[in-house]
Amino acid sequence: MTDWAAYVAEFHALHPGISEQVLTRTTNGDTTPYTWLARAVSGQRVLDLACGNGALTQALREEGRASDPWVVGADLSVAELRDGRRRGRTEPVVVADALRLPFADACFDAVVCSAGLMVVGDVDAALVESGRVLRAGGVFAATVATVRPVRPSDVRLLAPLTARLRSTPQFPAGGELTGLGSSLAAAGFTVLEDASERFGYVVRTAEDADLLMRALYLPGTPDRRRVNAARWLAERASSAPEDGVDVAVPVRRLVALRS
Repeated sequence: MTDWAAYVAEFHALHPGISEQVLTRTTNGDTTPYTWLARAVSGQRVLDLACGNGALTQALREEGRASDPWVVGADLSVAELRDGRRRGRTEPVVVADALRLPFADACFDAVVCSAGLMVVGDVDAALVESGRVLRAGGVFAATVATVRPVRPSDVRLLAPLTARLRSTPQFPAGGELTGLGSSLAAAGFTVLEDASERFGYVVRTAEDADLLMRALYLPGTPDRRRVNAARWLAERASSAPEDGVDVAVPVRRLVALRS
């Protein structure tokens, strides 16, 4: 049985910024999961929940629907917040648990969360807490992992890759959050959008493959399996055309209105 609190804390202490390194290179045309999420958000006062090193905060300023929003980031990982500072991010941040946010009721116009709900153990409680700090009519927008859409060629790549890992990425909240729409409704939200898009992470070098494998939550998976999977992926990329190997990263975006 995985001690998820300890696993997540150690993972991000050892690898601060690694998720952001992968996701900023994961694209659909000229869009990353960060810019896709940011474009769903309006409002001047925005909470970036489970902000990591602040990559989404940057996208909100560049791609969001509000001009010059005031964004505050909240994350449990001190290492992630420090990594953001090292990268020159200057927005206010707080060390905070998504289940116990240190903010007054109804103080934000929007709450955004990139891949954070998957890491929260109690999704329902996190949604209730997000609703508490949102004003009436405020927007909650989040991205989570999903399994679709993928292409037939994606399956032919992912199946042998998974076989080498002998596992798939795992999260404290489980796999796909299939009941997320119902959880949002129970927390007092009206779902406006529930959409999925295929993004891709391109592997051209052994370093690209290694970065991707190290960024996965794989509790209990020996490092040698990650190494073997990365080596296999790099070999596939070396024999591919100049564009390398495109690894599918399906992403689901939900946008909801606070009732």
